[in-house]
Amino acid sequence: MSGADVARRAARRLGRVPVALGAAGRVLAAEALLRTTRLPTMARLMGTPLASRDDAASAVAGPLDLSDAEARRMRAVGRVLRLSPFGSTCLRRALCAGHALRRRGPRLVVGVAKRDGVVSAHAWLVVDGVNLDPDGSVEFLPLSLGEGSVTA
Repeated sequence: MSGADVARRAARRLGRVPVALGAAGRVLAAEALLRTTRLPTMARLMGTPLASRDDAASAVAGPLDLSDAEARRMRAVGRVLRLSPFGSTCLRRALCAGHALRRRGPRLVVGVAKRDGVVSAHAWLVVDGVNLDPDGSVEFLPLSLGEGSVTA
């Protein structure tokens, strides 16, 4: 490998540092909010306000066309969450990914399902009318969540 190749590789890796630090900041912010605030407030502060039931119902499955910068931020969030001691739950992933895409107006959807008598919940994002978790969210009924109410 030539000296120029080594330099290019080092520059590429160094260029990832700000993106990784941004992802780490998103994960830490989400974790602090998860432990101190209610869901509607947390979602709003992370730039992913809660979706209405209509937003969730009208979302379609399909690819979301991401810019190179958005794709880098999303990959960095995934890497940091995988390494995080807090875990990579659906809510953490949705909040951090939503924050990375906040300029696109993401909406957080929370749904519930009852399986074998056990109620479970799932969180996912809708961005530009696209459901970012069409397979995982299919069996969950989106909730309408407000500051003082929860309705199914």
